[in-house]
This record gives sequence, structure tokens and C-alpha cells, in this order.
Amino acid sequence: MINHNDHLGFFIAVDGPNGAGKSTLISEIKKQLEIKGYNTFITREPTESKLGNYLRDYAETHKGISVACLVAADRYEHITNDILPALHEGKIVITDRYILSSLILQVMDGVSSDYILSINSNIVQPDLQLVIFADEIVLQKRLSERDKLTRFEKGTQSKNELSLMEEGIEILKSKGIDVLSIDNSSNLNENVTKIISYIVNRCKL
Repeated sequence: MINHNDHLGFFIAVDGPNGAGKSTLISEIKKQLEIKGYNTFITREPTESKLGNYLRDYAETHKGISVACLVAADRYEHITNDILPALHEGKIVITDRYILSSLILQVMDGVSSDYILSINSNIVQPDLQLVIFADEIVLQKRLSERDKLTRFEKGTQSKNELSLMEEGIEILKSKGIDVLSIDNSSNLNENVTKIISYIVNRCKL
């Protein structure tokens, strides 16, 4: 059973297919929250730790359960070393990728969602799951502009990725996690305004 966030802060996970514009959106959300006086902490998975950097390299040439277990291990270290301390300080914590990404990418790798949920059973539940998506044409265009692609970003996997994202969303909702889906094909400013309003209305800080 995923643990609820019982700390002072507010925990937001941001997930979605590669090329959806998560990093840009997170940067703008942080800027607007800080203008409103909120103390924010931005982080990401895989982490910048030795384990996270090893995972990035390992995942390029390996698939399946071994990668899923390394992702979970990095996530537990992430929670212990970064997420929980920031939540304890009353910050709004925003992580670029979390459990939903495992329910997309590791399932693409042939690992069952039940197994993924099992090895992530003691993670901290986000107070809000932001799901960022975009039209497939937009996704492919954005990916084509990148200098280097991971194996998950190569090829024509977008349809499968979007389908698994929908399945993952339903799993998270069944766990009682609040989910907000945003089409980030365009209208960045409108999306940021909508997200900020949603966060402020639910955040008790």
C-alpha cells in the first residue's frame, strides 16, 4: 500500500510521454508559485545520485525487471534523501517523473504493473499527480529537435506509450491519488495558470 504524505509540505509528481514538455512546464510552475510566496523544491528521476546516473546508463542496454528494480531503488533513495526532507520543511515538492513513469516505461519493457506496484509499495503517495501529454505529431517534432535520445524516445512508440499512460492513470486513481491531466500541445501560459490555480486550491500551506 502506497503511504500517504503526512508531512507539512505538498507533493506533486509530473509524468507523461517523452516530448510532452514536462521540464518547461515545471520551470514555469516553479516561477509562478514562488511569485505567490510558496517555497518550492524541484527534483527529478532518475536522480543525480551515483545510483541515478548508473541507472541512466544501465537502462540504455538492459530491459525488464532489473531496470524496474533499479528505478525503484533510486526512487526510495530519492524519497529518503530529497523528497521527505523538503516535505518536512513545508515545501512544495515537484518531481519530474515518479511512479506513473514506471507504470509506462517499465510496462513497455515487459514488466507487469502488479510487479511495479509491489516493489514501489512503500513509496510516498503524491498529493497531486500531474499528467502532461500532447498530440503525437507534437511529441515527435519535439523529440526530433533533441540532440540525443534515450532508447525509450527512439522509434515509433508514442501510441503504446499514450495507451499505457491511460492505464497507469486509472491505477493511480484507484489508489485515491488526485490526477490532473493537461494537454500541453500548445497554450503554455494557459496551462500554467490552470495548474497553479489547481495547486493553490488544494495546497494548505
